[in-house]
Amino acid sequence: MPSIYDRIYANAPVWLQNIGVSAYGIVWRQRRYGGRFREYVNQFVSREAFSEDNWDQYQTERLRSLLYYAGKNVPYYQKLFQQIGLSLQELANFKLSDLPKLPLLEKEYIRSNPDQFIALSTRSKRFNTYLTSGTTGTPLAIKWTVETDRLNQAAYEARVRRWAGLDYTMSRAMIGGRMVVPKADAPPPYWRYNLIERQLYMSAFHISPANVRDYVDALNRFRPDYLVGYASSHFFLARMIEELKLRVYQPKAVLTSSEKLTPEMRSVIENVYRCPVFDAYSGVEGSCLVSECEYHRLHISPDVGIVEILGEDGKNAVLGELGEVITTGLLNFEQPLVRYRMGDLATLSATLCPCGRKMPVIQELVGRLEDVVIGHDGREVVRFHGIFVGLPHIREGQVIQETRTRFRLRLVVDPGFSDEERKIINQRFHERLGNVDVLIEEVERIERTERGKFRAVISHVDRNDVDVRGE
Repeated sequence: MPSIYDRIYANAPVWLQNIGVSAYGIVWRQRRYGGRFREYVNQFVSREAFSEDNWDQYQTERLRSLLYYAGKNVPYYQKLFQQIGLSLQELANFKLSDLPKLPLLEKEYIRSNPDQFIALSTRSKRFNTYLTSGTTGTPLAIKWTVETDRLNQAAYEARVRRWAGLDYTMSRAMIGGRMVVPKADAPPPYWRYNLIERQLYMSAFHISPANVRDYVDALNRFRPDYLVGYASSHFFLARMIEELKLRVYQPKAVLTSSEKLTPEMRSVIENVYRCPVFDAYSGVEGSCLVSECEYHRLHISPDVGIVEILGEDGKNAVLGELGEVITTGLLNFEQPLVRYRMGDLATLSATLCPCGRKMPVIQELVGRLEDVVIGHDGREVVRFHGIFVGLPHIREGQVIQETRTRFRLRLVVDPGFSDEERKIINQRFHERLGNVDVLIEEVERIERTERGKFRAVISHVDRNDVDVRGE
């Protein structure tokens, strides 16, 4: 259910919403960029000069510390290490080559047993809870302490912003998953402004031919230093700007994430904004970071997490072979994720990067499979994970768009799934898409693709049926 703060925000006038967003920005900025943040950034930057041997030594030491701490403090790992016969002394001398001896970690197990992954010694600490994209159903709740938050932000600063020639003090325009404009049929503006961080937060759920001029007007008025957010949403907006032959200012760069950035998406965004695009792959879990250097090669950050690419036989894939992404996070000791199945596929490159960094290069990254939903007014929307937030009786959910106003949901549910939860789902669809029909089907299972991928959204609607002029 929406919190009291969500309800107050949804019913407040725009000027008051802007004040609320800015007030939140004060807390948010201190949490992420206070304390030792700058020190952590410098550490990440200095490690970019590491040799392969330096990286092996660094990862070995961090892994040993992580496993030893987990073996002493985290219930799931206490039990696991006892079952497989690993003593604390053996964990303190663990080798990177021994990592495949540990079992793979499934998202569903964490979802079903969240408390088992929180360190007993830190449960009294204050955590911030972040929700994963949850494309297969109820999102995972990932808990970060203030220091973990700052470490993750420092990694992003050093390996994403800095590589793109940016820094955290610059102004930005964001397109993300927050419902900053709470109603689907709301009038402009389709953004809210965080004065503290000079952040223009643009709605991902109102990008349509009829509204695109309002987005362009906002960008031309505020002229943020860079753009950041969902790859697909920035692509949808840029494509509509191009189709309508509108003129938009030139930012320094566009930083994309959350979905696979295709060559077409990169080309359209770069042509419209006349600046480079830098892509990145990570996740709320914070167990890995893959980002583009100045040569636009995707590098793994070995100090954020250990990344394994496993073939179908469960062994390390050879260079150039597509395999499953498995990560072991090296930053979050309070909720450790060891050999965590990200649910994505990737290929390691055999070619060295001209930047000279001894950090592995990803040749290809195959992210989530998710079709684009086309609204009745031509708006284009992805990332429907918010539909299932706070609904614990949904194990898996798939959205199927049959027409521009009719949707079918296939849900795998647990006992206790109620009419109230059905009502919430309908309400959330209406908040994102306006007046649409939603049919909910309860099923035993949802099929995967040949590669075992889960398709969260399937659309049978062609955007070419929509008048891009908004007329």
